[in-house]
Amino acid sequence: MKAPHPQQLVLLELQKLDQKESSLRHRRQAHPAHETVRELAARLADLRRAAVSQSAVISDCERESTRIEEEIERVRQRRDRQSERIEKNQVPLRDINSMQHEIAQMDERIKRLEEDQLSAEERTDAARNAQTQMNAEAEAIEADIESTKARFLEETAELDDELRSVIAQRRERAAQIDAALLEEYEAARDKNGALAVIEVRDGNAMGFAELSPMELERIRLTPSDELYFAEDTGQIVVRTRS
Repeated sequence: MKAPHPQQLVLLELQKLDQKESSLRHRRQAHPAHETVRELAARLADLRRAAVSQSAVISDCERESTRIEEEIERVRQRRDRQSERIEKNQVPLRDINSMQHEIAQMDERIKRLEEDQLSAEERTDAARNAQTQMNAEAEAIEADIESTKARFLEETAELDDELRSVIAQRRERAAQIDAALLEEYEAARDKNGALAVIEVRDGNAMGFAELSPMELERIRLTPSDELYFAEDTGQIVVRTRS
């Protein structure tokens, strides 16, 4: 593929800008605020689920309390009817003892039901208090999340400015080369990541690139306006001079 040598040189600048952008994005992503927010969000989700569970507990306790209250009322009504019959001499003498015994049993039944009702009400109050505490803690965590996000934006403001600048420079450099050459560069990036381009300066591979003497000789003999791809990796080779 033909590509003017000056445009090939732009690929080296593009690579540096891409590497810089990648580094800046990594620094941004590695900011401890991200992990803090994730941990807080997980805790918040747990609290919200627990609060919902407490709502179920409250409903169950309230239903139990209502059921017991209804049962107490039924027993009281029967006890009162039986007591009234005795008071009005409506019960045969032979049945009075058994009826009084039944009334005593109903009194005891009412006492136990009232204790059960009190226990259900106490469980309801405990669940409500727990839910209130959970909601308060959740609100505090939400505030912590927002403050962490605000602090993150403040601490990364300078980094974001630099990132925007790098992106703008990259866009400007990319506009200086032909679309076909840019497409080849992007393909090399997809295959080789941050090292899409190898610089060969004065016949020597720069950086961590490894090219055999035979390939370096082929690179030297390739016309300057011919795009050269490394045989093993498909990286673009750009030749420079000191």
